[in-house]
Amino acid sequence: MFQLSAGENPIPDFEEALRVKKVDENNYIGAHALRLPVIGGRGVYGGHMIAQSLLVGIESTKNEETGEYFIPDSYHSHFINAGNYRIPMEYRVIKLFDDGIISKRAVLAHQKGKNRINCIITLRKQGTKTQHNHDESVSPPNFIIKHPNPDELRQTHHTDFVRNAYDDDFLDYRRTPEEKKLKISDRWITLFTGLKNIPEPGTKPELRTEKFFDAMDQPHSIDKLILLPKNSQSMKNHMFNYVGLADISDSAFITTLARVLHTSFAPALEKGEPYDEQRDATHIINSTLNAMHIFHYNAMSLDHHIYFHNNEYDPTDGSAFDVCKDWLTLTYQMKRLNNSRLLCRGYIFNENQKCIATIVQEGLTILFDGVGSSVDQAHL
Repeated sequence: MFQLSAGENPIPDFEEALRVKKVDENNYIGAHALRLPVIGGRGVYGGHMIAQSLLVGIESTKNEETGEYFIPDSYHSHFINAGNYRIPMEYRVIKLFDDGIISKRAVLAHQKGKNRINCIITLRKQGTKTQHNHDESVSPPNFIIKHPNPDELRQTHHTDFVRNAYDDDFLDYRRTPEEKKLKISDRWITLFTGLKNIPEPGTKPELRTEKFFDAMDQPHSIDKLILLPKNSQSMKNHMFNYVGLADISDSAFITTLARVLHTSFAPALEKGEPYDEQRDATHIINSTLNAMHIFHYNAMSLDHHIYFHNNEYDPTDGSAFDVCKDWLTLTYQMKRLNNSRLLCRGYIFNENQKCIATIVQEGLTILFDGVGSSVDQAHL
């Protein structure tokens, strides 16, 4: 009924799909075209653009003699235009700063003379401590304790590589009445996330039948092929853990505003209009979290920022992660909605409950007429 998948991924190996080729000292090109998030999408999935531009920044620090490279400490980007999924992305790099410990890069992605995304990336030498310590006032969410085995939760694979696991509270705000006492900007959305890579030899996805209720509380079921994280191959090159983290960081942010607004996933019900199953986002959630908003508002990411916190070379730190085999916890808030601009802030925790990244994103968010009409907008 809802054909939202971008089709079978022809390159299920994340490292190959995002690989870049060095043209010269200041120019790179993607080995393959980047893919849409869903069929009919406006342009390339933003997470792929974020991830590949970060990869270019990392590659630009590589020592050709030793093979060593710097790892990212922070990433700041602004989206300029939607990417064309038919041709590979090209990149220009300006080396802003190098002192043997810290490197800074300006990266511009472009296609046929059209600029797509502009980035500033700070990187640090492997083995050094992060420049961005996590705000300790933000603790790991109780979600991690509540769901010790995320494999058992509802799951969605989308945008080629992203996987998410979520509980019934994510689908129905009525299950969390305590949120009514909170300002909208104080409500949290929490789910598990990670990257679906090619399967380990001898393993394959398992067929699951998941039951869910639509916006009219009518039961449905859907069959899904789920590749469990432990059956997914780890990255061959360790730096792709960072690239994969960047890819998933754009997968469920400004598109999920309806959840904290406590509005129906079928906004016609809020507006007093007849129910239309074809415009009920509870069905879309089963295919992608990246299109949950399409019946509620127009959304477009404007900028995206990542602060990396892990000191994985300190054996006592516990902040290492495997983006393919681990269930990472993504928890975030919609901090501000004003003048059609939505500001989100979130945190990613590893399986040791250590915060490994902070994410901040601003997006253009234009609510459709009647959506959110029952919500006190001053509360956000």
